[in-house]
Amino acid sequence: MLEDVRPAPVLAQLHRDFTYRADGALDAWALHRRPGPFEGDCEDFALALAWRLAGRSWRRFLWHLVSGKSALWYCTSTAGGGHAVLVHKGAGWADNMTPDWAERTPHRLRFRMVWPLLLLKLAAGPLLAWVNRAKAKG
Repeated sequence: MLEDVRPAPVLAQLHRDFTYRADGALDAWALHRRPGPFEGDCEDFALALAWRLAGRSWRRFLWHLVSGKSALWYCTSTAGGGHAVLVHKGAGWADNMTPDWAERTPHRLRFRMVWPLLLLKLAAGPLLAWVNRAKAKG
């Protein structure tokens, strides 16, 4: 059995690896499973954090989502726009805008993204990213 990973170092490393980049017209989620730098938006950051907290294991990642150990929330950011944050039991709240785990998120929570929605959005991600690229080319 894999041991739980320590949340603070995982979040710190993810902040070093992550560069924010908006998706485009369509919100195309991606799960960045490989270590190292990547670009993405707030959902990509939250999903990558959940993946890393699950020890980069599909079985544990899915279990964390289904059991509620990790949960993504849609919220309104402190700046007023749509945003996604992750809450992880035993660690707290985290997102790409704040450097550390927090007991509460400063953002206004709207709704928890249930795991079937997360999997559906992840499955549709490559198609939506392709549409975004095609629109950008003209």
